[in-house]
Amino acid sequence: MNNPFIPDLEVELVAGALDALHESTRIQGKIVDDAASDAGAVVLLEINGRKLRYHCAVKKKVDRYALPHDLLNRLDNAQHTLLVSSPLSPDMANRCRDIGLQFIDTAGNAYINDGAGIYVHVTGRRGDIDRQFPVNDTMTPAALRMMFASLAEPALLDAPYRDISSRARISTGAISKAFETLESRGLIGLASSGKRMIRTPELFLNEWASGYAGRLKPKLRKYRFAIDNLDRFLTWNPEFQLSAWGGEPAAMMLTGHLKPEACTVYVDMDDPHTLKDIVKDFRLRADPQGRIEIIEMFWNPDHFTDSFPTVPLHLVYADLMATHDSRNIAAARQLIPGITQHVHDSTR
Repeated sequence: MNNPFIPDLEVELVAGALDALHESTRIQGKIVDDAASDAGAVVLLEINGRKLRYHCAVKKKVDRYALPHDLLNRLDNAQHTLLVSSPLSPDMANRCRDIGLQFIDTAGNAYINDGAGIYVHVTGRRGDIDRQFPVNDTMTPAALRMMFASLAEPALLDAPYRDISSRARISTGAISKAFETLESRGLIGLASSGKRMIRTPELFLNEWASGYAGRLKPKLRKYRFAIDNLDRFLTWNPEFQLSAWGGEPAAMMLTGHLKPEACTVYVDMDDPHTLKDIVKDFRLRADPQGRIEIIEMFWNPDHFTDSFPTVPLHLVYADLMATHDSRNIAAARQLIPGITQHVHDSTR
């Protein structure tokens, strides 16, 4: 392997992943020279007498905040690209599988699916995962609320703290720390004008979506209910500023390409009537496995209402991506251009 454009450390990581793959599956693999590829290593895997050729997307660290979704959205040909990384957690390995991102890692975990009869899925091998993936607890709920507000109104990045606090429901004391977190992770920076800006909107969006599912949503008040007639529930009209559609119903309205199998609704739970009225009107029954999820609005409901009757698009995106359902992920991707364009338009 003599391609001078590929760093030695990248070659070393790919070689280590191929060795681990052989140990866990007996699959033979090798790095091949490809004069036409100056962007990364190319590997050849031999599986059941067939040879599969992949371009490698090498990422030394893929933690729970740097989602594979951003990488998948940027790939020209996901079917012939292989993510190669240090050990992935079981959750991250399953996420890669669910969205169709093939990978191998240096612990011997793998997901390979050529769509023509070859299917390999290995997860749970730890390697040095604890050493190489220290838990990152810097992305606090306050920082995630800041991200939510910034995607909705990018100008808030330079607004007075009292305005940010009011809209995003963050204490003024937590705002400086939230900014430090986002700056240290390279998510925001300074424009030539000296104002704060979101550096890479799509990466910022995926970081927000992952953080919301893993860190913020678990702390919110939420309820699940069963219903006998889901179609009837979909005829419900949210009350402006007190409730709004999220998840699959919102995607149906925004894309026209998804029939909801579950419903997500965000409700102002400081209002004493909204939740009770929904439960009563549709005869909902408490059920932890129910298809209707009602979640508290964690922002000031007087703001971020431009997309009503749905919640802001980036929250719909987060809801859909968290399901790991391929049809929801496809719908979520349709929302990306509108979200990133809103950020660009707001920072001109």
